[in-house]
Amino acid sequence: MPFYSDAVLEEVRSRSPIEEVISEYVALKPKGGRFLGLCPFHNEKTPSFSVDVNEQLYYCFGCHKGGSVFTFIMEQERLEFGEAVRFLAERAHYTLPETDTRSFAPRATEEEKERLYEANREAARFFHSLLWTDEGAQQLSYLYKRGLNDSDIRRNGLGASPKSSMALTKHLKELGYEESELLKAGLLGERDGRTYEMFRDRVMFPIIDARGRVLGFGGRAMGDAQPKYLNTADTVIFNKRNGLYAINTAKNERDAGRLVLVEGYMDVVSLRKYGVKAVVATLGTALTNEQAKLMKRYAGEVWISYDGDSAGQHAALRALDILDGAGLNTKVLDYPKGMDPDDFIKANGLEGFNALKKLDGVSYRLTRAKDGIDISTLDGMTEYTRRACEILRNIKSPVELENRLRALENETGYSREVLVKQIGYSRETVSTLRTPRRREEHRIQADPVEGMLIRLLADGLIRDIIQPEDFDSELNARCARHIMSGGKLSAFIETITDEERTRLLADINADPAEIHDYESAMKTAMDCREKIHERRKRRRIDEIRHQISLNPENRDELLQELIRLQERDAN
Repeated sequence: MPFYSDAVLEEVRSRSPIEEVISEYVALKPKGGRFLGLCPFHNEKTPSFSVDVNEQLYYCFGCHKGGSVFTFIMEQERLEFGEAVRFLAERAHYTLPETDTRSFAPRATEEEKERLYEANREAARFFHSLLWTDEGAQQLSYLYKRGLNDSDIRRNGLGASPKSSMALTKHLKELGYEESELLKAGLLGERDGRTYEMFRDRVMFPIIDARGRVLGFGGRAMGDAQPKYLNTADTVIFNKRNGLYAINTAKNERDAGRLVLVEGYMDVVSLRKYGVKAVVATLGTALTNEQAKLMKRYAGEVWISYDGDSAGQHAALRALDILDGAGLNTKVLDYPKGMDPDDFIKANGLEGFNALKKLDGVSYRLTRAKDGIDISTLDGMTEYTRRACEILRNIKSPVELENRLRALENETGYSREVLVKQIGYSRETVSTLRTPRRREEHRIQADPVEGMLIRLLADGLIRDIIQPEDFDSELNARCARHIMSGGKLSAFIETITDEERTRLLADINADPAEIHDYESAMKTAMDCREKIHERRKRRRIDEIRHQISLNPENRDELLQELIRLQERDAN
């Protein structure tokens, strides 16, 4: 993760007014000193999404999401913090200074990377235009035979690479690109001192990131050429482990509530043709941890949609382990044996796809545990039971474990005691496992008094009369120290955890009153401080009464303190 100094971050903030950035995603209307709109993070009909121009913060009173311009871009574009900084810098045409990423990977400046993105974009246009010429006739015929029409082809930006000439190189050089840039972009290869074009006589699939930048290509060979699929080699802008094909379209289909993960580019194109949303594919590699983390940015649930053959089933098991490790809710689509997503949806359409059985991870693993054995025999059932118990051993929920044990008892005929022993638990361990309590609805208890003080401090109106010690909340006291040392509220919010950000923003937005003149601010601040001190006194009185009820040795001392507090109360 690149490191950017506070000065650099402040420069990017100043060039990215939050109301201007958010208005590119949300229709905002002015109201008082703020802007209101429909929240982009949850469905609503009445605006509860507020943008505070003065503090450069946003907050939703419905779902409680909020933060600075950086956190908005992180949430909306599903980016890490450093990526959000670069996103906004590029938007503002501001060149970020080079950072020390502590990496031995090839380095390139932002300007150099931008040149490579543009070279790839021009290559994608070239491949697409070639598809409609005589030289691309074979590739176009292949796509038609796969059931695509011209609209499908254009929608996915598919293309064709030339058979043998250096036509792409010539075209890009005419546009001003150097051969060295084409090598860096992975469009050219080099062998024995001579360059050659990486993609020849292939159907071309542009690989585009969530920001719409062309990172590289996947190419499907015509005829029996090998390899059947060829992908751009890793470059300074592309790494196969870190990206997903069609994430650029899935990003805009978050209403689907999940991602569909397939193995190949054509599976993506075919499922999308029939109306399946949010479909992505890995880039010629088995699923990686990095890709699982990327998926988690866009959805909490993933449907594994791999081929129904043996290879696809084994790949699904590997993917389950990785997705489970990333904390994703994962299901596996149960295709009829031997069918792949492309074949299935052509035969059954969207309705058939939606009707496919979706197995949770444990159910799918139990199904695969029967592969290669005959459970109608004693030896077969014994082996299956061993495999099943190995799977159940990883279940952490006592309720789910109980349900699975009951089902396995009925299925195998083995007693519960035997199954528990095979899993490796004692009877006492299982019986004492705590059943998780039903999750209560999350409610935020905001503190409008301390929140108002934070807002007044951020506005620079009351810094002479309020101290961090005036706050009961440790988080609010930290925030006050940051502001009083010259920092900005929006910058502090970027440094705290999601939970802390939610609490702080709830406090700040609990009282909607707008106070801008010094006299009103002073009076409000004094009132707020008095309320906080009064709360502290009431708490101390309650604490003393409780301690006295325990008849401690210092009872007389406590009584004297209680009398002093009550006398102060009376005055």
